[in-house]
Amino acid sequence: MKRNGLFVLVLALAAVLCAGCGVKDEDLKSDPLVNADGTAPVGSTLVAPAPQDDFVLLDNKDILSANGLYYASWVNGDAQPYENSEGKTVDLYDAQLTLVVQENKTEDKAASAVEGWQTLAQQNYDISNTQTLTAAGQEYTVIQFTYQDESNPYASGVAAFAQRGTSAIEWELSCQDSYSGDALAVLTDFLNSCTY
Repeated sequence: MKRNGLFVLVLALAAVLCAGCGVKDEDLKSDPLVNADGTAPVGSTLVAPAPQDDFVLLDNKDILSANGLYYASWVNGDAQPYENSEGKTVDLYDAQLTLVVQENKTEDKAASAVEGWQTLAQQNYDISNTQTLTAAGQEYTVIQFTYQDESNPYASGVAAFAQRGTSAIEWELSCQDSYSGDALAVLTDFLNSCTY
């Protein structure tokens, strides 16, 4: 399966950073990357909404900020141990929402990043629906899909791609079969609650 270096980096980062490092609601005010109201700045591009719809902020990382890459994730459900393809046991949730923001030097580089992410999605997901959605004044290309890789513990998902000036933005909600929520509605709520 063809994989882009950034895509693999983002997946590896997600796997490493998300394992057992959840931010509890009572700890939100003390986390330097979370505002007192539970919102989370992600780079200088956007402020992600406070957790909603039974989702909990799991992580908000700026450790790759030197490369302009920022990451945040929210989870739904209780953590279950899961052995990944590298033989490491990580926490697996009913659903996980991941936000990646890549801040670039030019708008052309941001457009190229978004195009690359969309191409990877077409190569790695069985896409059932594509639509354009405007939320909080930002236009997104939204896809609904199932995962092609049978070793992936998640069955289906929805993703939104956007460019905001020199920033490339991707939201992806990954769901196990056990997740009973409406993935598109949950993602849309998060998108509508963002501020830029």
